[in-house]
Amino acid sequence: MTDSSSSSPPPAASSPGEELDLRGEVCPFTFVRTKLALEGLPMGGILRVIVDHEPAAKNVPRSAKEWGQEVLGVTEVPGGWRIDLRRRVR
Repeated sequence: MTDSSSSSPPPAASSPGEELDLRGEVCPFTFVRTKLALEGLPMGGILRVIVDHEPAAKNVPRSAKEWGQEVLGVTEVPGGWRIDLRRRVR
């Protein structure tokens, strides 16, 4: 996906290890699927999640942080949001 926003993603998030496209999904399924994808990554692995459900753009990063994962950034992109996460806990 081409990023036409003026803000740049964090350097570590520019090349995610995995991308999870959740466009069309709604909460709570967005976080459930994100959590399962993160659990499949090695420690330090990066997951980029794409959502188009506005509550998910807030709830996924908040829930991931509460779970102990690192939120690298949330960027609005055409048609939705890009959420970059790094796995920090099991």
